Amino acid sequence: MYSFKSLHCYNCRAVILNLPELEISKLNGLNFVCDCCGHQNLLTEFKFYKSNNNDPQLNIFSMENLTAF
Repeated sequence: MYSFKSLHCYNCRAVILNLPELEISKLNGLNFVCDCCGHQNLLTEFKFYKSNNNDPQLNIFSMENLTAF
């Protein structure tokens, strides 16, 4: 059985991802935009940090885009 882990926005603490740890490890290094506050979150080692990436076209995913894959 999978052990799900919830990852929260570094800014507003809203839940951005709720996935098994194996799936989260595959997304390491990607940026995600928080649907609540709009801040970019860089996924690093199972935690979100403030992203230094200011180009909105580079590897940024929202949950709606992620479920389309």
